[in-house]
Amino acid sequence: MKILLMTLNSKFIHSNLAIKYIERFWRENHEHDHQMIELDVKEYTINNDMDHILRDIHKGRYDAVFASAYIWNIDPLSILFSNFRKINPKSLIIFGGPEVSYDPVDQLAKHSYLDGVICGEGEQTFSKLLIHFSKEGLSLNDVLINGMTTRFHPISAEVMKVDDLDSIPFPYINFNAYENRIVYYESSRGCPYSCSYCLSAASKGVRYFSLERVFGDLDIFLEAKIPQVKFVDRTFNINKKHALPIMEYLVTHDNGITNFHFEITADLLDDDYFNLISKARHGLFQFEIGIQSTNQPTTVAINRPIPFDTLKEKTQTLIQIEKAHVHVDLIAGLPHENFERFLLSFDEVFEIGADQLQLGFLKLLKGTPLYNDKDRYDYTVRMEPPFEVLENKFISFDELTKLKEMEKLVEWFYNSKKFHHSIHYFINKSELKPSGFFLELASYFILNGYFDAPISTYRLYEILSNYYSSKYDDIELFKDLLKFDYYASNLKGQRELFHYEDLPRFNQNRLEILKNDDFVKSFNTQYLGLPPKQILKNVEFITLKYDIMALIQSNYKSAPERLNIVMFDYDETNMTLHGFKAYKIKREEFEGDRYE
Repeated sequence: MKILLMTLNSKFIHSNLAIKYIERFWRENHEHDHQMIELDVKEYTINNDMDHILRDIHKGRYDAVFASAYIWNIDPLSILFSNFRKINPKSLIIFGGPEVSYDPVDQLAKHSYLDGVICGEGEQTFSKLLIHFSKEGLSLNDVLINGMTTRFHPISAEVMKVDDLDSIPFPYINFNAYENRIVYYESSRGCPYSCSYCLSAASKGVRYFSLERVFGDLDIFLEAKIPQVKFVDRTFNINKKHALPIMEYLVTHDNGITNFHFEITADLLDDDYFNLISKARHGLFQFEIGIQSTNQPTTVAINRPIPFDTLKEKTQTLIQIEKAHVHVDLIAGLPHENFERFLLSFDEVFEIGADQLQLGFLKLLKGTPLYNDKDRYDYTVRMEPPFEVLENKFISFDELTKLKEMEKLVEWFYNSKKFHHSIHYFINKSELKPSGFFLELASYFILNGYFDAPISTYRLYEILSNYYSSKYDDIELFKDLLKFDYYASNLKGQRELFHYEDLPRFNQNRLEILKNDDFVKSFNTQYLGLPPKQILKNVEFITLKYDIMALIQSNYKSAPERLNIVMFDYDETNMTLHGFKAYKIKREEFEGDRYE
């Protein structure tokens, strides 16, 4: 009997942890006793051609197909399996995942191609169903399994949980299939909070893998030198006795390569966390902090009444340690927050100075408390996934449209880090609040039709330069800032926008200065003994009219107008959180004979 376990990821770089757990649980616990079951596991993306996926699945001649459903893939899954059903009328089609777990009866009524729904955590339910198939044959007629809703028993099943998480095997056999993909991991399941917009509000309590188990799993990641492991624990640091030892283990066993991403709540950070993080390698950790709103009536309404002052203080302390990338989140469309109040939330969170500020938009999901209160707040919601809010009694569609335009510019000019210093300088120069700056920039984009077509990264530099020159006279200084940001981002090639000083023997002097061991030792000992031309593959020399590094160090207040040379080092083992290191070189040193 052939069984397929599959999903559609939102992007190629993503992977699906759920189906890997389900596969490993079956293979470790039951496969050897039920060898008539042949299980295949496949991951596609929503960007793949659906006809190709349909043909690929059909070729497998599967007796049953299990698909993991989410808000980002339910529509393409519906198209795929509506057609699959027509050409495979005898195959069973069963969905699981958060998009179907909380209304399985409605899902069966809505989708005629579906035979059943697995509700909640699927490891045990999936295995019990396959055992049933191996003993009784391919039928759901008399199936009565906890966590399973079928057409023969159309009653909403209990959302299942695995009590002993250590009973679930490590999900990865090897990492060959995950090259260039994000590797996901969890050390706990469940969430202590009941945020009214989140599906986690429907399930109470937190369960943990044992620390011994987690340490063993982390050893596998560290030995394999996986570039990034993303913990999907909903609030990683909710239990200090669990979270702190894991972070201590990672600091102690750091392989110098792997980065670990955590979603945390900043209010629970204390000196023990801060002291530990201060001892960590630059970039070992990165943290995502959900602030969502700074408006107290809003945070009370969504069941997250954490004082913003506390979140701000703890987050800024974390940032000031300068060891970890910090990402903060806001959500537009929450109750009691109109357009003006959301802009205030944006400005207050922007002031924190995080590496990224994610401006998200509320999705109203079935199974959440806020969905049940949708009429109370006059929510208008898109009918199709991801069920994003169009407007409510506090904020209009026109206002959310402005925030959408603003969000795109924040992503391009702030979160990308490709305009790190030029955008800060521009905002300071404008004397506008950050929200006001981005709204005015959005108006400029609309006026010139820039939102109407794809824009290259270099074109964004040109547009920002043109916008600046329409408002201020010191355009040459600003172009130098843009040039600094451009090369700091490891973007290559000379560009017409930037001034390039024609220094005598510039290319030859680069090679000469890189021959000197004392100079090389001063910025990166990894290059000692390497030929200069090989070092030049990882470094870049540029000339600037203004002392941009002095401008940056003065918090963008003053920049002497004098020619200087800056060298960028892009070596991954030497980089800071910003992805590069920059060194100012005096012209007389660069042009002199002391390195010859």
